[in-house]
Amino acid sequence: MKLEDLSIPPIVYDLLRNRRFLIGISLFIFIVCFSLVGGLIYTRNPFDMSGPPEQPPSAEYPLGTDRMGRDILAQLIWGTRYSLYVGVLVALIAMPIGVVIGAIAGVKGGIIDELLMGLTNIVLSIPSILLAILIAATLPTGMRTYEIVALVIGVTSWPWLARAIRAQMMSLREREFVYLSRMAGYSDVRIAFADLLPNIATYVFMAFVLFVNGGILGEAGLSLIGVGPSRGITLGVILYWAATMEAVRRGLWWWFAPAGAMIVLATSSLMIVTTAVDEVFNPRLRKQ
Repeated sequence: MKLEDLSIPPIVYDLLRNRRFLIGISLFIFIVCFSLVGGLIYTRNPFDMSGPPEQPPSAEYPLGTDRMGRDILAQLIWGTRYSLYVGVLVALIAMPIGVVIGAIAGVKGGIIDELLMGLTNIVLSIPSILLAILIAATLPTGMRTYEIVALVIGVTSWPWLARAIRAQMMSLREREFVYLSRMAGYSDVRIAFADLLPNIATYVFMAFVLFVNGGILGEAGLSLIGVGPSRGITLGVILYWAATMEAVRRGLWWWFAPAGAMIVLATSSLMIVTTAVDEVFNPRLRKQ
């Protein structure tokens, strides 16, 4: 059976015909299944220190053990799960802030636009990772949970989306259907979120994926310098433990390489998805 014979929306059909999208989404689904189903199949506790220390990969320990005899494969499964969890939380926190500020600024204009964009420019002028480090470093160790780390990254990551949404809204607010909505007496907020925002839904989806990507990388960066989650395990925490115990210098590749490879695989798959979506829906990039 061909795709043409299936009753699927044209948008989904276009995506399923794109090779890049299929590769990217397949890789990401594999990572999600590995993190969710892997824990049901491989049931070892990632914090159990019952194994031989610094054991290289073997039949009993497929990815070896760390300095304290903890199973690296179990850590990788659970670390991937919570890195994805942090990434999704970052997207759920940052995207509404950026969308709301950008949409209101783009539709309202005037003094409200200037105030909102002034706030955006202030936050944008400070590197987000530096701001996240400063905030995370001031928090007590016990407060640095997955959710708090995601909140720190999320509240420092939204400005670029706010500016992009504002630009999109300003280009759309002169359309005829907007004038009709104004004549009908609809409020600016209703026009922004009911009339204009659906027209840039693809862009918003791409922004969500990019925020997940940024959340995974941001958590890894914070964890590597010791201000990531203080309890639990993520891919960044695994790399922090490996760096603290000088695994690279001592050649314990099985300790840091799988976590690093998983971060690269996850972020690369998400970037491939966003590139493919842009290629499908952007007329300037669409293949003839």
